[in-house]
Amino acid sequence: MKFYLINPKFPDTFWGFRHVANIGGYRYAMANLALPTVAAMISQDHEVTIVDENIEEIDFETDAEVIGLTGFNIQSERMYAIADFFRQKGKLVVIGGPYASLCPEECAPHADVLIVGEAEGIWPQFLADLEDGQWGHRYEEKEKIDITTSPIPRWDLLKIRHYGRIPVQTTRGCPFSCEFCDVIVYLGQKVRQKRPEQVCAELDALYPYLWKAGRDSVFFADDNFIGNKGHAKNVCRQIIELNRSFKRPLRFSTQVTINLAKDKELLELMAEANFQSVFIGIETPNKENLLDIQKPQNMAGDMIQDVRTVQSYGLFVWAGMIVGFDNDTQAVFKEQLDFINEANIPISMTGMLNAPANTPLWSRLHKEGRLLEGHQYIDQADTNIIPKRMTAEELRQGYARLMTELYSYENYEKRLKGLVDTIEREPSRRRKKPSYRRAAVNTARLAKMIRHYLLTGDRQKRNFFVSTVSHILKKRPHYLKEGLWHLAVHKHFHEYSHQLAKNVGV
Repeated sequence: MKFYLINPKFPDTFWGFRHVANIGGYRYAMANLALPTVAAMISQDHEVTIVDENIEEIDFETDAEVIGLTGFNIQSERMYAIADFFRQKGKLVVIGGPYASLCPEECAPHADVLIVGEAEGIWPQFLADLEDGQWGHRYEEKEKIDITTSPIPRWDLLKIRHYGRIPVQTTRGCPFSCEFCDVIVYLGQKVRQKRPEQVCAELDALYPYLWKAGRDSVFFADDNFIGNKGHAKNVCRQIIELNRSFKRPLRFSTQVTINLAKDKELLELMAEANFQSVFIGIETPNKENLLDIQKPQNMAGDMIQDVRTVQSYGLFVWAGMIVGFDNDTQAVFKEQLDFINEANIPISMTGMLNAPANTPLWSRLHKEGRLLEGHQYIDQADTNIIPKRMTAEELRQGYARLMTELYSYENYEKRLKGLVDTIEREPSRRRKKPSYRRAAVNTARLAKMIRHYLLTGDRQKRNFFVSTVSHILKKRPHYLKEGLWHLAVHKHFHEYSHQLAKNVGV
């Protein structure tokens, strides 16, 4: 039997990094982890193909008997279109993933088989029923799984050279109760973890494919890598040893909460393990908003000082920020700009507040009559809620202006330089010299970056690049690679924010 597993195309968002793909040498920012994990549970007697529409075309003439689809909410419309097409051709269409788990009733009409919950606890039963020729329409988890049973993903089925980063997972779930978060709805608040040696086994299996593809970047796709700090420390200790065995150490990034700043031992271990950046959900500097959305953990200290503490260990902080909370007026846009600039956070993934289906926020706003029912995602300046203290158009226009100001050459240069000045920790060891192939790849990327920033008539763009690179070389030359990557990423945010402003009409 043949299985054809599909990750539908995402719309153009900040998260896809499409506007810097030519410099990064990839087609999409990150691979999907669900499909190679599901593939690992299928017997070797069957043929499995993974296709990611973000990097390649779907073969709509495939002779596979089973079509598997996964997707998040913003992929749902494309997922349904693909599913409906293959069902009309008589294929057995199976839909699972985050959105199917959050909104099964909406997904059900488009699927022959619906997987509701974590695949490791459901998929094997479906496969057994499929072998018997008597599968059911809906398979639903009875309890959260023990993720130590999760198999090593089929890395061989991914076209790794086409991605910027490859995801690996060490835990699932988050202990906090943020009102807008859908993760706690379908993965729960109990932090479940893989054994540190299990994580290292996955990395060890992945490494040859990364090496062959000229890649070295891994993203720990945990909802909160430090949800269990003791476990995070043990993972870091084993990664440190594993990295020493590799020809070229792997580089890591992940998602954490701001209380990382309070644990100096964990910060040191993450720096030693070669973590380059961390994404922190700061959301807002407004304390009333933080209380409303049930995120008091961000109020335990001075957030700007906490960010600087993390940065001092050489960890580049990326922030998740949101506008459109109930206490936000039109003053929020300047408040957020000032906060991000003062904290020297180069990348702020600032978004409009949205209410994912069946989250606590969705339920509350539904009762208040403040949801746009049936709303479809248009672009980054889009929301399914009716704001409380400004009009929808004021929120949309203010957001678009904020993004262009955040990613102006002037503001971005100040933040990146300020971050470099904050770093106190030198790398504990020099990175091993890259292979000739890797060196060639790095040279090609640098040439593209130089062409973009210097071979231009835009004097401001040239000065921005030269001034920032000179500053990094003077202050922290060992962080030049990460600095150059952040300069490259600026291209994406700068271009996308201006495209967004044009769409909004500001």
